[in-house]
Amino acid sequence: MLGLDEWFYNFTQFIYDLSTPESLATIKAPYTEMCIYGTFKCVEISSVVGGLIVHPIYRFYLWKKTTPETMTSNTSKIIRNKCRKLNGRFLLGGLFMGPLLTLAYQAGTRMSESEAKDFCYKVRCDTDGLVQDRCAVTLGLVGWYWKRFQGAVDGVNIGLLYSLIHNYLIKEYGSPLFKDRVPVDKKYASVKDIEEKNTAFKKFISTNDHWKEIK
Repeated sequence: MLGLDEWFYNFTQFIYDLSTPESLATIKAPYTEMCIYGTFKCVEISSVVGGLIVHPIYRFYLWKKTTPETMTSNTSKIIRNKCRKLNGRFLLGGLFMGPLLTLAYQAGTRMSESEAKDFCYKVRCDTDGLVQDRCAVTLGLVGWYWKRFQGAVDGVNIGLLYSLIHNYLIKEYGSPLFKDRVPVDKKYASVKDIEEKNTAFKKFISTNDHWKEIK
């Protein structure tokens, strides 16, 4: 799956047996994975800016601009639809700019594959950040099914709000719904550790007579 199998297992955690420390530290497409992460963040930022800041300001502006002479029975619906379209533009802007900004960052910093893998591994191990992204994606998709762009923006914002409550209240004082399959003490310190382990194992197989006979 474009080298994103391990990322998918870690992000969704649907398949329990595949959520292992080895899978967590295996990163086959770091640059693509970074683009996904950058897109998530751009969509989250654009949803907050478009839905919670620009939307109410634009709605207030349109109502102030409306006069008794131009008021009709459909004015409220027209203004609401205009604001929804604005939300959609912000959401599409986030989806479009996410990969471009990530690629520009990679090119501008001349990031090596090793550095990209280390970045991706830190993201995978950031449980609070993962809860935020998972909530935003899940509720954003639910919102999209419900009311398209307006619903997607509202869903992302509700997801971000829930993630804040989860990270600062539920995780500390309640029973979290979202728990990583891989405990902190089982995680590898870095991607390099798992790569060295795999290299040593392959070397052992290639030099072991018993394995050669089986092969």
